[in-house]
Amino acid sequence: MCSDLHRAESGTELLARLEGRSSLKEIEPHLFADEESPLHGDILEFHGPEGTGKTEMLYHLTARCILPKSEGGLEVEVLFIDTDYRFDMLRLVTILERRLSQSCEDTVKCCLGRFFVVHCSSSTQLLLTLYSLETMFCSHPSLCLLMLDSLSAFYWVDRANGGERVHLQESVLERCSRLLEKLVREYRLGLLATTQSIMPMPKASDGPEGPGSACSRARDTRVDYVPYLCKAWQQVVKRRLFFSKDDSKTSNQFALVSRHLKNNNLKNHVFIIGESGVEFC
Repeated sequence: MCSDLHRAESGTELLARLEGRSSLKEIEPHLFADEESPLHGDILEFHGPEGTGKTEMLYHLTARCILPKSEGGLEVEVLFIDTDYRFDMLRLVTILERRLSQSCEDTVKCCLGRFFVVHCSSSTQLLLTLYSLETMFCSHPSLCLLMLDSLSAFYWVDRANGGERVHLQESVLERCSRLLEKLVREYRLGLLATTQSIMPMPKASDGPEGPGSACSRARDTRVDYVPYLCKAWQQVVKRRLFFSKDDSKTSNQFALVSRHLKNNNLKNHVFIIGESGVEFC
């Protein structure tokens, strides 16, 4: 197991392996400025109601990572943990095919060779999965990014199972949160995790683009957020990105507000989702 590997490694070998993680600096210039790019050990939360583009953004960033450098990608490995059982491999393949200058089966297979997906059906299974992944992190120096969609999938089940005692409701998620922080810090990974709003967010004021439009919402720097996951998770998140969607039925426009939790800086972005995935406006 991984603990045995740690004892067998020399300090030089351990440093060399950890330094092998590639930088995520260029993962998405539209979303992250140079000084704000995810670093090894950073934890980012994508938060918003269902249908606001959180999973599509994960597909977009996955494609950016696993595409070859010759196609503008980072050519690094990604591990995707699916707790909603909604991961759509066909959708990811479609995005890859649309972004390759010369799409062929071998090239797509080569990209997918840098992608790993696991499924979890309960918070307990998620915790056990995280423990089992340590060996993989040791043996895959090209694995740079961990994605979790979504961390809030088992919130109501855990509440029901925990009864009236809050610490029992949150005990497994708290252990998952602390283990995630330990894994990304020790193995120099980035973590992107989605969480879903349990109450609808207030609509933005009417703007020149119309009531509740993504553009006006992106310009509105007020972010209404009520934390409901365990305190351990709130403490490890470095940046939270709030997703919303234009209320118009004919619009395919989405918005997000990025908040850096240390300095409270806010940045606004607008994007659309097409056949080739996310496109920033």
